[in-house]
Amino acid sequence: MQRTANRNSARRRGRAAAWWTAGLALGMAAMGSGAFSAEEAEAPPLYVSPADAKAWAERPAGVVFLDVREADEFAAGHLPGARNIPHQAVDSLIPELPHDRPVVLYCIHSAHRAPAAARRLRERGFPNAYVMEGGIVAWQAGGQEIRANGLASVPAVLPKTDRCSAPMSPGPDAP
Repeated sequence: MQRTANRNSARRRGRAAAWWTAGLALGMAAMGSGAFSAEEAEAPPLYVSPADAKAWAERPAGVVFLDVREADEFAAGHLPGARNIPHQAVDSLIPELPHDRPVVLYCIHSAHRAPAAARRLRERGFPNAYVMEGGIVAWQAGGQEIRANGLASVPAVLPKTDRCSAPMSPGPDAP
């Protein structure tokens, strides 16, 4: 019984990955973007690893990092060049966001706020919106640079907040 359930689950994941890959490839081709290759479209839906996000940031086209935490969390530590916008207000940035390069959203662990904000962006025509796996904690654990406002040095450990421990309520435009 368990073996059959695992096989069925693997089939569903395979079909979902194939559908998503085809959809992203078509969406990017329709936009005329050369930002992604077909290989990149095979990544799991919505998520990008910190290492891949860093690689995208090093490309000439670059990447847009959106920190969807609150301002005090952002001030305590954030990715270099990241823009801070609370997850509920991400829709207000839509006119400024690019369609031709990745938009990577993150929060502490990217468990609730970043996925909710990325889902809203994708629903509004941004197939290039991704969630960074593990959030800023995974970025820092990978040895990547983090900047803190008003501090000469980066904190060794980011402060933990209770904002990332429970699912967030949907934004004002959610059904």
